[in-house]
Amino acid sequence: MTPVFDLHCDLLSYITGIPDADPENSTEIGSSLVSLREGNVKLQTMAIYVPTEEGSTESGIEQSVAFLELLDNYDDYVQHVDEVEDWAEVLESDRTTIIAAIENASAFCEEDDDLDDGLAMFETILENTGGILYVSLTHNDENRFGGGNDTPGIGLKPDGQVFLEYLSGMNVAIDLSHTSDALARDIIECIDKYSLDVPLIASHSNFRAVHKHERNLPDDIVQEIITRGGLIGMNFYRDFLHDTNPDALYDHILHGIEKGAGANLAFGSDFFFSLGTDEDEEEDEQEDFFHEHRNSAQFPLILERLSGMVSEEQLHRIAYANTYNFLQRLWG
Repeated sequence: MTPVFDLHCDLLSYITGIPDADPENSTEIGSSLVSLREGNVKLQTMAIYVPTEEGSTESGIEQSVAFLELLDNYDDYVQHVDEVEDWAEVLESDRTTIIAAIENASAFCEEDDDLDDGLAMFETILENTGGILYVSLTHNDENRFGGGNDTPGIGLKPDGQVFLEYLSGMNVAIDLSHTSDALARDIIECIDKYSLDVPLIASHSNFRAVHKHERNLPDDIVQEIITRGGLIGMNFYRDFLHDTNPDALYDHILHGIEKGAGANLAFGSDFFFSLGTDEDEEEDEQEDFFHEHRNSAQFPLILERLSGMVSEEQLHRIAYANTYNFLQRLWG
């Protein structure tokens, strides 16, 4: 069975936000530990997600602790990258290797916090999780760092520039999945202007040319990610795929290949707390995820469908190899 590396899920916010949450075998979230195993997911990025509001840093720290507790309490299912000597061992392990990420910088710095205190909080999250793959400056809304998807025209703010400069050389990518177009373009301009060493990815975004939605990437930003050797994780959330057609997932993938992203495409399923994991297809119209990709256990079926559309080499690139190569460049 083909291994899978997935760039984004919200299991941590589910664990910390839902009473009596069951990370092992829940039907409330598509990235349960059982689903990850059934889907042969060998690497899963666990996002620390918070809205921009009072108490967001408390939630950020709580989720970083939940990441540690997953490793301590469910070591039959998961391991940290520090437990393996090289990335080849990730592919061979019978456990899922987990890596943390930050989805919204409000997780370590609230709107009225001193920025230096926020950077210290970021260091605490780094220490708790043993490393961060990527940071998104914003979520959907505007914050002190810049504009989110729902705030068009708001670009990079001074605190956002300071954080980018701070991040340079730390081997942490900046994520464009939740930026406004203005913020994404300002981030790219800032990286170039100040020669910053900050990789670019879009961990869980599709293509606006295929489905018009502000969460999907416009072609000029797609080309910037391609040029810089970044990753674009295909998102399974139906609002970003198509209103009614689950096969639009493959339209997004084929569009990416056509645009030259064959070495950049990955998966970023975006499974969050949702009623969209029900086994009953009759309820599908009301759910957040199409029945065909309702949880991580569906990866083998998705790859089987995709195998009839792309070469075997390209299939493996999307499933894991592009992310594998990116991580080797980033972390060795």
